[in-house]
Amino acid sequence: MKKIKEFGNKKITIREMSVKDLKNVKGFQDYINSLIEEDAQILFDKKFSIKQERKALEDMIRKIKAHKRVSLYAEADGLIVGFVHVEAGRGRKSHIGSYGIAIREGYRGVGIGKYLTTEVIKLAKKKLKPKPKIISLTVFPDNKPAIKLYEKFGFKKVATIPDQLEYKGKLIDEIVMLKYL
Repeated sequence: MKKIKEFGNKKITIREMSVKDLKNVKGFQDYINSLIEEDAQILFDKKFSIKQERKALEDMIRKIKAHKRVSLYAEADGLIVGFVHVEAGRGRKSHIGSYGIAIREGYRGVGIGKYLTTEVIKLAKKKLKPKPKIISLTVFPDNKPAIKLYEKFGFKKVATIPDQLEYKGKLIDEIVMLKYL
């Protein structure tokens, strides 16, 4: 899958992750490290080395080939600006897909997240085995734009787990949201 869309007067290419992406380890490393540098509200807090990023990408590709993960990314002029995935649970959680998304600073608020979310949910229903019955996500409690986006897609807050995340030197809660398919 490859689509070119316009978001906020910027041409963005949306691609489904594939084995070919192993040739762009540096691009993916730059993307994740830019989020870490920004101190974005993601779970990672230490920059990735090329070796770590290659291993992460290889693991993602292995799961994609096994129909246990779907991933899309957005690119602008060769720069990765967004990434989304749904990964199938294992065993007694195989009916749950775990969702994650991050958009690079400077590309937020123009609809890329909405588009990627729409497409990755369609892809998850089509390609994951077994098909997910529930999509699960976690979010930082003060990430209001993300929570608003998730609610538009029908995700419901089901739990607030106290002190689950360490962010900027403080322990903060983690919100769990679910969407039934």
